[in-house]
Amino acid sequence: MKYILLIFSVMLFLGCTESEKKIQQSFFVAGHAYGKPAPTGKKELYPPFKEKFSFLNSKNLSFGVLLGDVVRYPSSWPNVLKELEDLTMPYYIARGNHDGPLDNFEDMFGKSYQKFVQDNNLFIVLDPNIDQWNISGDQLVFLKETLQNEGQNADHIFIFMHQLIWWSKEKFSEPKPNWQQNRAETPNYWSTIQPILESIGKEVYLFAGDVGAFSKEYKKKDHIIEYAYFKENNITYIATGMGGGVRDNIVIVDIYEDKSVKLNLVHLNGDNINSLGKLKH
Repeated sequence: MKYILLIFSVMLFLGCTESEKKIQQSFFVAGHAYGKPAPTGKKELYPPFKEKFSFLNSKNLSFGVLLGDVVRYPSSWPNVLKELEDLTMPYYIARGNHDGPLDNFEDMFGKSYQKFVQDNNLFIVLDPNIDQWNISGDQLVFLKETLQNEGQNADHIFIFMHQLIWWSKEKFSEPKPNWQQNRAETPNYWSTIQPILESIGKEVYLFAGDVGAFSKEYKKKDHIIEYAYFKENNITYIATGMGGGVRDNIVIVDIYEDKSVKLNLVHLNGDNINSLGKLKH
């Protein structure tokens, strides 16, 4: 009897500990924010995403990250920036292939690849558009130096980009990116970037946003996926996007004081934000 009571007490303690964990900081990640390409000439954010702004504003988020293709056309930036003023938290943008030429983008938002540290977590925004989905040249030097200098002491490392630079028919055939425009035949993620990230010895989270523009129902094709999660060794891969009108989604990341991380998949269609279930393999 005493052993049963002991087990019950331990389970009760663990349950209370889990429910009472405190969040250190949270942020949201949203891919392909202009949604589906049609209609031609569209100049606004994807409506289901915009409709969730009040929900996001209620979550006490530290910031948000827009994972590229925020606009359909660069000329739409004035309209979209006006809409983004409704967010109460700061946001960062990982440049997508629709977001305009590099010079124009950097005139508006500063360097297209950058870093920042909050609460001992390292955040890195990359721009694979610069070299055909490769992280090379000055950007590769930036990434290596950032991981060496700030990454060594960080609790976690979060890296944001538009393209699924890890995608390949052999290893990660799903989800298939919306578009493979300007992609090198063999980008250098697996040959160069993945070994660097694995060797850092920290938990690394990679986020990309070029999925979800079309749903299976819309395109009448198989294997359309609007979100994905996969973990290999210390690297977690997350893809998120919108536009298909069926499984549009964003991700809210909660970082707890005990250093654990929770990835929350938020459904943009309908009233039940949890109806897509959990991010899983």
